[in-house]
Amino acid sequence: MDKMHYFCREKTCRKRMKRFFWIVFLTSWNLCTWAQQQSGFEQMVATHGWAANVTDCSAEEQIEMEEPRFALVNLTGMVNMPTGKTTERKGWMEVYDGHGRYFKLPVLLRGQGGYSLKYPKRNFVCHFCDSEWNEDNGTDLKIGEWVTQSSFHFKAFYTDFLRGIGEVGYKLYEQMVSDRLPFWERVGEPDKSRARCFPDAFPCAVYLNGEFYGVFAWQLKKSRKNMNMKKRVAEHIHLDGNLNDDYLFKGRVRWNQFEVRNPQELYNMDGSLYNGNKPKELMEDTCAAYRLPDDTPEVSEAKQRTCQVKRYILQLAGYYKELDNLVKQGVDADELKREIESRYEIQSLIDYYVLYYLQVNCDGSLKNWQWFTYDGRHWSVTPYDLDQTFGINLYGVVRPAAHTISPLVSGPFYWIHRYYQDEIRQRYHELRERKVFDAPNICQLADDWYERVGNEFYTLEKRRWPESPCYCSTICNAGWEVCDEWELYDDVDTYYASYYYHTGDVCKCEGRLWRATTDITSVKPFTRNANIDTISRLHEWVADRINYLDDYFDYIPVPDAVEAENVPDAQRRLVGIYTLSGMRVDAPTQGIYIYTYSDGTTKKVLVQ
Repeated sequence: MDKMHYFCREKTCRKRMKRFFWIVFLTSWNLCTWAQQQSGFEQMVATHGWAANVTDCSAEEQIEMEEPRFALVNLTGMVNMPTGKTTERKGWMEVYDGHGRYFKLPVLLRGQGGYSLKYPKRNFVCHFCDSEWNEDNGTDLKIGEWVTQSSFHFKAFYTDFLRGIGEVGYKLYEQMVSDRLPFWERVGEPDKSRARCFPDAFPCAVYLNGEFYGVFAWQLKKSRKNMNMKKRVAEHIHLDGNLNDDYLFKGRVRWNQFEVRNPQELYNMDGSLYNGNKPKELMEDTCAAYRLPDDTPEVSEAKQRTCQVKRYILQLAGYYKELDNLVKQGVDADELKREIESRYEIQSLIDYYVLYYLQVNCDGSLKNWQWFTYDGRHWSVTPYDLDQTFGINLYGVVRPAAHTISPLVSGPFYWIHRYYQDEIRQRYHELRERKVFDAPNICQLADDWYERVGNEFYTLEKRRWPESPCYCSTICNAGWEVCDEWELYDDVDTYYASYYYHTGDVCKCEGRLWRATTDITSVKPFTRNANIDTISRLHEWVADRINYLDDYFDYIPVPDAVEAENVPDAQRRLVGIYTLSGMRVDAPTQGIYIYTYSDGTTKKVLVQ
């Protein structure tokens, strides 16, 4: 009986164990199968717990959200990404903002940018649409402090290891101008708009049909709303494109080289509607199409507005000759500066100048800047497309921080460089004293972006785009080597395949110097021009650049010690008290402040 009982118990245990084994096996199998069926996007959302307790905002007419620290984006309904400005992709975009919000909306994508469209990973512009992919009825997004928009840029930053170096520049510029009035108020047009007149962005990971595509910067566009402009006011003019001496600033206007982004509803000389993607000369009141029998009152008004806009642009083009004539007449410097300031919003030009020198903005002196006016007379400038900054050039090559760059004298900056060196030096000193142009501050802006993306997504990015120049080393062809003597850069010629190079000859190609190690011809110096880049390199470059500019602008750094409030200052006069963020105050309360004095010195003061 005992043996029989034991046998039954053992048989039952084996059955239970066998059943338990199959339950565990099938459960594991189902979990693995389910995980395999999930896309990379779905797995990432699940891993980070972003789908839990989320609010679906897809049906809202306007979506309001905080600026995401980092967002996840999935594009579906399209086989691949757009490759050019005229190629379109229709599909859907679903977004998790990391703060408990989710939405899925129809979108229309186009390629965005200039040279960057030649890279394998390209910028794109996203238009939120209705269910029929009509851009005019797309959902509006109100993100943080940004103006409300239904269209945004997604920047790839293919040559940049940070995948957001330009955004660091915009955030630095925002700090710079925090002590200035908004651009429109500087010329007497009060308004409470939140427009910035330059971009801002946050990082995001973009997936294509569930698979990781890349880290992007979700960025404000250079739109009318972000410029605080009305689309039917002739004085609200915004220009973009090739804006330089050859095409605009010295009298010869090449209308096909730049775009009039605002005002809108303008007309060409032949009577056709103006198209900024294919710009032509604007209409004037002497052309045959100016007044037609079937023109409606709205069309007549638009044509009149067009003629006024054209007059303002031609007036801008004539400023150089007007000022040059005053110089030839021998007017003194003070009178000439008054004339300059009656034509240009001088604060914006000075700020652009010092930022240009700090960043070594390789691509910001002939284009990639925004010129605009609110009164038709005073023209302002702000930076745009800062991807070739902080040492990085078009090909991902890193230039040394102490390497000089050619003076910024393009267009109106001819007058700034020639007559405003004292004001430029003073502005640099102000920004240093406010701790805006300060290595820890700038590096913190870069570090914040780096941490927002995080190692997980940088690893995915490097795996997805391994040929990105910032991930690779240079490969020279036989007979050539890299030349690091950057002081030669302005004095050597560009590489020519037909030229016979002797041993030791130096040429430049793709923003870098190359030296022949033997007599050679018809052999390009390299098969790959690249530069492995890191956050530590950026830190060192910023510190070295500020040290270089301190000497250039005669700035003596203020010791970082905090002094007591009652330190005697009998030999100097207090002229201003500022918070550490640069805001001026009349009566300091408890805390640390920057005291500035009549002799140009400053000190930190602890007010208790």
